[in-house]
Amino acid sequence: MSDRGASSGPNAAGFGGILKGMLLLGRGRAEGIAYFGGTRDSVLSALAPRLALWLVLGGLTIGYAPQAISGVKVLFALCLILLPAVVTQALAHHWKREALWLRYITATWWTDWVTLFVGLVVALLMALASPRLLQSAMGAAILNGVEFAYSLWLTWYVARIGLLLRRRQAVVLVLAILGSLGLLVLLTGLSSPGQRAWHEFLYPMLVQQGAGH
Repeated sequence: MSDRGASSGPNAAGFGGILKGMLLLGRGRAEGIAYFGGTRDSVLSALAPRLALWLVLGGLTIGYAPQAISGVKVLFALCLILLPAVVTQALAHHWKREALWLRYITATWWTDWVTLFVGLVVALLMALASPRLLQSAMGAAILNGVEFAYSLWLTWYVARIGLLLRRRQAVVLVLAILGSLGLLVLLTGLSSPGQRAWHEFLYPMLVQQGAGH
């Protein structure tokens, strides 16, 4: 990455630059990575919307049902947000890509929102083509499948561009994220039998992390 590209982060371009970077990466354009900063402040800015949503929905969850299981759901959602960052940082260290990780995770957290936009577009097209299909189980399966597949591709692509990985390394990173999230789901299920925190708390975050539902 050139020095010029590195300086074109969110601190220089503002939210308009971040949005442009999101749209570029979401369309498979590698130059989009240059619109994201590689500082701790950039990472915190990218994390802030997720934490704000987590705090609001966590408060509503506990307020609606002040029980121990509500606390499990809230903690599950927080782990869902942070676990991929922990996994990818460890892999970046292993592959000697630590210097690129801050920019990568910033881009990842911002571009995750593109998956929701894609889902909305697909839902709109389905509604225009066949409202019954959108309301059916098959329609839900199609919508979730498209979102999940796109999320996997976007996770792979941003990792490959942001950390300068080979294709196979990016695949390993995606599998590591999915494996860690699967383990989190398993542990949550064991700690609260009969409950499915991932269904009941925050579906958008699950889609963004490629966990599906």
